Amino acid sequence: MIAGAIAACATILPAAGSARAEENLLRGPHPFRRENQVSAHVLVASGGYDTMSGTKLAFAYDFKLTGGWNPLWLEFGVNAQHGACNSPPNVPCNPATGDVFETVGGAKWTFATPIPLVPYVSGSVGLAYAFPNGASAAAGPMLRAAGGANYYFFDWLGLGGQLGYSIGSLNYDSTFKGSHTYAVLDVGGGLVFQF
Repeated sequence: MIAGAIAACATILPAAGSARAEENLLRGPHPFRRENQVSAHVLVASGGYDTMSGTKLAFAYDFKLTGGWNPLWLEFGVNAQHGACNSPPNVPCNPATGDVFETVGGAKWTFATPIPLVPYVSGSVGLAYAFPNGASAAAGPMLRAAGGANYYFFDWLGLGGQLGYSIGSLNYDSTFKGSHTYAVLDVGGGLVFQF
């Protein structure tokens, strides 16, 4: 009899736990109950006008400014990009390789849909810091526009994709022989957490 009660509990408890997990899954529109959001994306960046290409990691913090079904968020971000030098030994690296860091601030506008898919657009301004191989470091102002969509499994966890474009000008000295225009197109995906 005790063994039967234990067996019954063993089958009921996991079923109850999975039912609670399913109840928490979002099925309709995202409710936008939380005021803070952090995101991390892995992006593939393609530079133009002698700007470095490579892998970019993008981290952002958003604070919700307005309520409703299409909230506006204040956004701050830091992006780190690395363009590897693949030159053979004893051959100097191309100055279009190296590291770039972006610090940006701006606004993001999110849109509710009938399912837990949340499209967004954002615009920001900031500074780009470039550390090219074989040339002196440089910095300069930049603008960034991005758009994408996140699918939320819970009201606090989402997964999505992003497409972004950064444009600006860097104050290189005479050691850098290319264009001073900073232009990067990037695409990738990542995770979003709300709290």
